[in-house]
Amino acid sequence: MIDLTGTHEENMAAIASAPISEGFKAHIRKDYQKQCDELNIELDSIFSKDLDIEHEKNSIPINEIVPKGMTIKKYYSKEQRLLRGESISYMKFD
Repeated sequence: MIDLTGTHEENMAAIASAPISEGFKAHIRKDYQKQCDELNIELDSIFSKDLDIEHEKNSIPINEIVPKGMTIKKYYSKEQRLLRGESISYMKFD
């Protein structure tokens, strides 16, 4: 068994010192590099997103929630939330 849980250099050293054939070592190195490349692509796609833009795309504008003519404070008041059947124990709005 080859332990490939260390750094890239440690993993390459573990493969090099493993008691297996050079052909199998080459296969393991190739597979290991493929997995590293796939992980880097996934990480790049996760961290390359602008979170502000993502938040804006997934947000509902407040004017689509609060009825016209009602203030935000009134909309989130205890009475209005009770009328809508919402739980009032989780939110305090001053």
